[in-house]
Amino acid sequence: MGALRTVALVILAISLFTFIALFGRLPAFRKTPVAFLHRVLWVYLPNGIAVVDNRLCGGRVMRCWNRSGSYILKENHPLVLIFFTSLMVIGEIVFVPAAWPRLSSLHRFWVPVAITFPYVLLYKCVVTKSFITDENHEEEMRRYPYDRVLFHPGHRCSTCDFLKPARSKHCSFCQACVSRHDHHCVWLMNCVGANNCVYFISLLVSLSVMLIYGSYLGKSLLSESLDQLAPPEVKIAMQGWTCFGRHLSKDWNSVLTDGDDCPLAISFLAYHTYLIWAGTTTNESSKWTDWKEDVEDGLVFKTKRSLIFENPLPMDPHDQTWPVHTDQILVTDEDPPTEGCLLMSNSNCIAHRPGSDVPPDPRWKRLRSMKDVDNIYDLGFWDNLRDAVGLSVRRPVSN
Repeated sequence: MGALRTVALVILAISLFTFIALFGRLPAFRKTPVAFLHRVLWVYLPNGIAVVDNRLCGGRVMRCWNRSGSYILKENHPLVLIFFTSLMVIGEIVFVPAAWPRLSSLHRFWVPVAITFPYVLLYKCVVTKSFITDENHEEEMRRYPYDRVLFHPGHRCSTCDFLKPARSKHCSFCQACVSRHDHHCVWLMNCVGANNCVYFISLLVSLSVMLIYGSYLGKSLLSESLDQLAPPEVKIAMQGWTCFGRHLSKDWNSVLTDGDDCPLAISFLAYHTYLIWAGTTTNESSKWTDWKEDVEDGLVFKTKRSLIFENPLPMDPHDQTWPVHTDQILVTDEDPPTEGCLLMSNSNCIAHRPGSDVPPDPRWKRLRSMKDVDNIYDLGFWDNLRDAVGLSVRRPVSN
């Protein structure tokens, strides 16, 4: 049983390492131990190794490491996808053959279903692209209005030479602008965007269900083995015996293989469920965190467009079709905007400020809380979910 505990600890360590490596930079974990461990992993540890390498090997180890790391982390290649698929295949090879003879007819039906769905959805995630092209650019420009907080009209992608639609982002891995860009997923060798978000969310759900279901079956088989190998009064004593551990090793492997991977899959699902609830994406959450820090530092001022412009126009021609509207204008500055100042049309900055003797404009108020900032992309959880999976929003929402 000691060897099995070692295997469990190793699997948990790998899961923890993967969690920190992938989630450590997310805005939600800033100023937390997860972010600190991420810095240890990606900053402090490499810097320490570099110092030792320079003294002992003249920097050759780090040069080789940087070349390998640059390929793995900065190029679009199938290695991580192959690794991810291999993990699933190996886990199923360990579990299914050992458990199959002892499964009931009902479980023999559901186990293949639970195993097959993740592969189908993984394939759809990989092959479905959300790239913005010449053919769909006009349609993508109409998908979302500009909120003039995170996204402003008039910005052009320097690589693709497109006017950037709202909520889009150029991906340096895919070398394309991505509609409703969430993040580039190295596990999928693809960006998660408007067209494959439904498959990505479904993949997370199917993986979580499969792992939880596998853990349940493994636990059931382990309990069955305990009942068969020993009467209740001597089970605890017999758990320390080496021969007893050998009898149960296959069942323990089933529990460990699925159970230790569950937290990682469920963490992914929980985080993206939170993003849907908040009406944002991974890309946008980072931008909102920057705004939050500026608000906490007292650098953000807010007013209404109707107070600044005599005849305010909609944000863009198709703004009327979006169910949420806002009258806000936000700017970032160390000092309050003054009377007569000019705003930049495609950013949150003051383009021109009159002389220092001009008093502050009373129409501008310093923001103290992000609760006072409107997110026009937040339609409520169910409509956010419909929008994320590509369905039309059904009910109007107003601020």
